[in-house]
Amino acid sequence: MDRKRSTYRYAMSGGTANSYYINDDRKKQKHNRKIILRVLVGLAVVGMVVSYVSFRLLGEKGRSGIGKITRIGATITQNISPFGDRVLFYDGTSIHCVSATGTNEWSYQIGANADYDCAEDKIVAWSGNELYIINKNGRLIYNNKMSDSIQFASAGKAYAAAFIGTASTGVVTVIDGDGRVVDNISVESQTLLDIGFFEATAASSTQTTEYMWMLSLDTNGTVISTLLQTFQPGRLSTGKTSMGEYIAYKIFDNNGILNIVTTREIRHYTYRAVEGDKSTLIYGYTVQDIMKSGNTVYQLLVPSSEQGSGLTISNVRLMYGNTDRMIHLPGNCMSALLGTRCIYGFSRNAIYVCRFDETSFTVYPVDMEITNVIGMISDNRAIVAEGTYINIIELPS
Repeated sequence: MDRKRSTYRYAMSGGTANSYYINDDRKKQKHNRKIILRVLVGLAVVGMVVSYVSFRLLGEKGRSGIGKITRIGATITQNISPFGDRVLFYDGTSIHCVSATGTNEWSYQIGANADYDCAEDKIVAWSGNELYIINKNGRLIYNNKMSDSIQFASAGKAYAAAFIGTASTGVVTVIDGDGRVVDNISVESQTLLDIGFFEATAASSTQTTEYMWMLSLDTNGTVISTLLQTFQPGRLSTGKTSMGEYIAYKIFDNNGILNIVTTREIRHYTYRAVEGDKSTLIYGYTVQDIMKSGNTVYQLLVPSSEQGSGLTISNVRLMYGNTDRMIHLPGNCMSALLGTRCIYGFSRNAIYVCRFDETSFTVYPVDMEITNVIGMISDNRAIVAEGTYINIIELPS
């Protein structure tokens, strides 16, 4: 006998009301289960679509999103500098070294009205006529009261140098990693603009040597011109040349060749200050950032018309090797910087990311308001300001 059919007939032929309503409830429950199942399936499909869209917008090609944001104990006015995988800042009395996790690793007191410069693993600081050289662990390498006020100083890999005297007359003192003075270079009849260090291999050697460059304005002639001089510390001058009326605003090393950036072009010089045959024309662009990975030097430029305060940058130009490519940003940025594999553009509430071998940016929203960009430390972390506070942001790579 068909039990389902029997139950139905029993209910319809005057049986108890309970038999009919129980069977009807079961049918309703079954119908409701079907509706619930359809709703759940629909929600699952919607969730999959949302997840896919989010993945495409915020993390396409397997990239992770914005990582941890760490606030450190510094403020925007405290002379902040990237230092390898750490951050340096000067609070008016001491230099502090802070890790990417916000931990204070060491502090060194250098007094009031001080300034400093840092390289890969060395800091040179000065206050009045007192000079300090400190290694990456906060240990003092050199400290001395110099003969006159220190105008500025520069840290290199093996050496540090300080310009002592007045703006147009003085001496550049060069000190090695053991705290020994190896050179005192006289500066006369010129206005010294900057000093720095670079590595190159001499023609008679297979070993890489650290050289020093000096850039100044020659005021002897009727027309002011820019003067480039190169030195091998401990052996004095290796070259000298006039660059004419062009003013340089950035100098960087590209595999032993000194690249000097002017408003019109990038000029290339050997360690003997001999210029190469061909310069790189960049008229209308400003070099924003430089990053070296292996033997490749990446150069990030922005249009000079877009260089300024506020959200003004809408395009960037990336140059490396034989590549010279313009890339449009999804929105206006206040700054653009280079990581190990990517270009990063910074707007107020988002960071735009484009890998070096790609031609478009991915947008990553940030749960904070970025008001200033200080620089990059290693492992693709950016130092940014949120009002007066300083944060370290882990970026996608």
